[in-house]
Amino acid sequence: MAGISFELRKLLKSNSLSSILLSFAYSVSLSAGPWIVSIIAILVAGIVAGEVSGEKEFVRKCQVVITYITALSLIISSPFQLLFSRYVADRVFAGETGRILPNFIGILAISMISGFSFGLILGFLYTRELSPAFIFLFTFLMSLFSGFWIANTVLTSLKSYKYVFFSFLLGFGIMILLAGLLQKKFLLGFLTAFFIGSGITFSLIIGYIFKSFPSNRLIEFDFLNKERVYLSLALTGIFYNLGIWVDKFLFWLSPSTGEHVLGPFRASIVYDVPMFLAYLSIAPGMGFFFLKLEGEFADYYQKYYDAIKEGETLERIFELGYEMLMAIRSLILEVIRIQAVALLIIFLSEYSLFKIFRLSLLYVPLFNILCLGTSLQLLFMVVLSLLFYFDLRKEAVTSTAVFLLTNALLTYTSISLGPYFYGYGFLLSLLISFIFAALLLRRTLYEIHYRTFMLNT
Repeated sequence: MAGISFELRKLLKSNSLSSILLSFAYSVSLSAGPWIVSIIAILVAGIVAGEVSGEKEFVRKCQVVITYITALSLIISSPFQLLFSRYVADRVFAGETGRILPNFIGILAISMISGFSFGLILGFLYTRELSPAFIFLFTFLMSLFSGFWIANTVLTSLKSYKYVFFSFLLGFGIMILLAGLLQKKFLLGFLTAFFIGSGITFSLIIGYIFKSFPSNRLIEFDFLNKERVYLSLALTGIFYNLGIWVDKFLFWLSPSTGEHVLGPFRASIVYDVPMFLAYLSIAPGMGFFFLKLEGEFADYYQKYYDAIKEGETLERIFELGYEMLMAIRSLILEVIRIQAVALLIIFLSEYSLFKIFRLSLLYVPLFNILCLGTSLQLLFMVVLSLLFYFDLRKEAVTSTAVFLLTNALLTYTSISLGPYFYGYGFLLSLLISFIFAALLLRRTLYEIHYRTFMLNT
């Protein structure tokens, strides 16, 4: 993340309101990635297509299919995301940036072929219920997004924040425009618009990665070298992404909360809409977290370890270590404050927002619970990021495994208990996971000097 850290710090040094707002806007875009941006685009495109066509049911089908594409592609690419992110960081640190592009092409090929194969198999299993055109679009979207998430891991190494920001803006802006123009094609038109918009963003990002990491080699699989493969990172990616989606799948598959929509796709009218909106509520907190992490904490972290490498006095090292620990405390507390303010604004204006977007007010109680849950997920992400900064891979695996297991168990229990308990499984699982991960991080930070000097010698 050195590239983007440098750019954010350079922007913030000017101390002007415009530079702070620009840094925050870019942090929201980059930290949220295509996930949050695509949620907004899908929501707006659905409204546009629905208003133009007057057909609401096909819009719901589109949003369900795209949700499945997002979920399945994230899970398929999950073993590679953190694995390659670490590989890129190691190559940048070692001054071997020439190896990034050919290995990026290698891991991109594996992920996209995996997504394509899964989409094709799923499509052929339901050929009687799905048209060939739908199977074609679904398969290629699965492949595209399985590559999208891999490309997203390289974004923090790019220095042109404006280019990345406007790539997302252009691609999903075109999607919204095409959704209205192609509304007569209904489901296929919506998916075509989504494919074209996402494809444009993906192509622009891939093009900039080629420009940023030139190489005389086309494709390599050095990231699979035994000395450079961290199984713990692959497991963390799998557990975390399964943990995010397991409650949704349980609600979709449950006879009491789910319903058949199309082919193999099921949805939960009770759970999907409030969860869909709840994830938007963490965008401000995510942007602020990324800004603080890469624009401030990264500087304290670098100073501490540079002092050790350069042989500074023990007194100076302890001083820098204390500053780093205070930066961590400040980071977590300020993310909590920002997210609390965001939640307060949302809770005070939610009835008006629901009426504007023509959503049933019956969703409001569950929406409030899920907003608290997604806010805890943000805090869990903050602690996980800090665990990765200190290379605490075993702790990260354990924390994400706890998240997956508790979310599955508690969500299943909440569904069994009935409607008044919906959402509490997700909320409680993240509360448990956050506390568990925070305790592991706290133990490490108390022993930071011992671990640095004794365990790395």
